[in-house]
Amino acid sequence: MNWELLHPAKQAQLRQLTGERLSEVTPSIRNFTQYVTTHKQDLAFIAALKRDDPRTGRSWNGRDLIALARECDDAEVGAIAVYTEPTVFGTSLDDLQVVSAAVSAPVLQLDLILHPAQIHHARLYGADAVLLHAGAVDAATLADLVKTASSAHVTPVVEVQTQAELEQALAAGAFVLGIASPSGVLDLPYLAGLAAGVPPRKTVIVLEEISTAEEYAALRGKADAVLVGNLLLDSPEVSPVLTELSAS
Repeated sequence: MNWELLHPAKQAQLRQLTGERLSEVTPSIRNFTQYVTTHKQDLAFIAALKRDDPRTGRSWNGRDLIALARECDDAEVGAIAVYTEPTVFGTSLDDLQVVSAAVSAPVLQLDLILHPAQIHHARLYGADAVLLHAGAVDAATLADLVKTASSAHVTPVVEVQTQAELEQALAAGAFVLGIASPSGVLDLPYLAGLAAGVPPRKTVIVLEEISTAEEYAALRGKADAVLVGNLLLDSPEVSPVLTELSAS
């Protein structure tokens, strides 16, 4: 996903957030890192929820995302992720809020974060973790965003697409790295090379969705968690899908 496309919407959101009182923000009590970390011994699943997929042009407007989130929770996924830019994904902060209230697993907001106010706002809507982007902000801003999230007990997942971005993320204090290929599609050799540069004991999440058992097997030992989205949205039941993915 080219998150730069979200810049206009996020600038509008920031103008709306200016002056908004955020005194009701309370720290997250669901430890996202603990739920998804396997130290490369296995792969946790993160269920990624949306109504529209801008890359494929597909939509799931009739899908009950709350029921799906609960089913994923019952299947003991490591976490649930919600895309929150409605103009692109059809899902919003309101969806994040209802999903967070409906499940016991931690919830990750997938969006473009440019300012600390967005982190506080995401927490108000129930986010236990937020996605930051090393390539979208300068080094000082990234470090500030990591610090802001951590201070609210919201896990900062820092997306990196290159070795330079990985170094920037580590310098900013990131302890959960979300790896992605610049092309926006799952590139297993590229991701393996990027993951190899992550220091031991850091948590690694693959941010491109997987859809086959072969992809799951190829990422074992290289990451702690993977996103599964379209495959779950297409399926009537969650558990058989996750069982088949991890069977290899």
